[in-house]
Amino acid sequence: MAKIKVLIVDDVQESRDNVERLLKFEPDIEIVGKASSGREAIEETATKQPTVVLMDVNMPEMDGIEATKTILSQRPNTGVIMMSVLNEPDVLRRSMLAGAREYLVKPFSLDDLLSGVRTVHQMVESLPVQTVEREVVAKPKTSDQRPAGQARVITFASSKGGVGRSFLVTNFAIALREMTNQRVGILDANLAFGDVGLLMNLGDGKTISEAVAYQESIDDEMLDNILQDHASGVRLLASPSAPQDAEVVTTAIVRDCLGVMTSMFDYIIVDTRPGFDDLNLQLYDLSDLLMLVVTMDMAAIKDARQFLEITDLLGYENSRVRILLNRTNEYSGIPAIEIGESLRRDLWAEIPDEPGPVLRSINEGVPLVSGTRDSRAGLEVRRMAASYLKEIDPELSDIAVGDVASDGDKASLVGRLRVALRH
Repeated sequence: MAKIKVLIVDDVQESRDNVERLLKFEPDIEIVGKASSGREAIEETATKQPTVVLMDVNMPEMDGIEATKTILSQRPNTGVIMMSVLNEPDVLRRSMLAGAREYLVKPFSLDDLLSGVRTVHQMVESLPVQTVEREVVAKPKTSDQRPAGQARVITFASSKGGVGRSFLVTNFAIALREMTNQRVGILDANLAFGDVGLLMNLGDGKTISEAVAYQESIDDEMLDNILQDHASGVRLLASPSAPQDAEVVTTAIVRDCLGVMTSMFDYIIVDTRPGFDDLNLQLYDLSDLLMLVVTMDMAAIKDARQFLEITDLLGYENSRVRILLNRTNEYSGIPAIEIGESLRRDLWAEIPDEPGPVLRSINEGVPLVSGTRDSRAGLEVRRMAASYLKEIDPELSDIAVGDVASDGDKASLVGRLRVALRH
């Protein structure tokens, strides 16, 4: 079994030696180098290629946070553990935004050090393993490569629950329907705990569980019979009504249902469960766009960064993965610009935090884009839809995003979109 290769970085020699003494007798750990500055750490990482870097925060010339940013820009699969005598939230926040995966406060115990090293090693080593065998589907990359009549598939994803993914799926789908009057379907692929039907107030209708009896002959007639109809015109292939029912819905059934739906709709919006598994990987492969939903907390940011690392390993182009920052606010203490910098991606959308309107929308089963027209969050979702439509249809290039600013303006936009999309 390969050893965990560790680089120790601290400007105080006694501190470097103490850490080395703690680790040197561990059979699964190998100290491959020591560095006394941030710049030396960058050089040593390039030459020694450690799996884990133990990085002191406060060092002269270049501190550990800046060194971490540089190291991870060059070797993103390196696991950095920050070490500091400062147990301050701001230092922790800046460390995690720089890409550190763990934070140890000096003096730390041997157990804390070993746990941190082994956990971070397991984390970074697991990334390539996530690329499990799956059916790789040839993806259409541009509209002129798309077979006639095939829907565009947009999948909303997240690395953790509770970020508002299903809420955005529902509202984005309805916004597309209202703006285009084209066929929009939703596939709720969060099989055990899907909430899209609840958010659309559709009650206890048929679900994807019905497809199990027809798994050898899934076709449009069968799906047409189990799709639920929303007042907006959006149609939903709902997740099973009980978690135990989800156990019989195989990945192949979900994939086949999606394949048939591509001939029934112009746009398919897919909700997923958090993380990576075989079902999600196949859905991601089949998608034209991945909408990664992130919120303004360190756990969500850390998990999103790992998600992006995996999509890089899977070979997904950056243009296929969009970052949606949900529930943006000024009280989290983390500016949106820093989140973008931490993820090393531009934020495609920032949806404002509106607890009151959003909670009423969920409880009443009335999607925000259909109910509270003056909602800032609803406005941003409609802006997202308008921006996406402009991307995929050159005839919409003269439509400004600001045209979605009010009901009156929106009515004008809807008409112009419909005219453009008919040609």
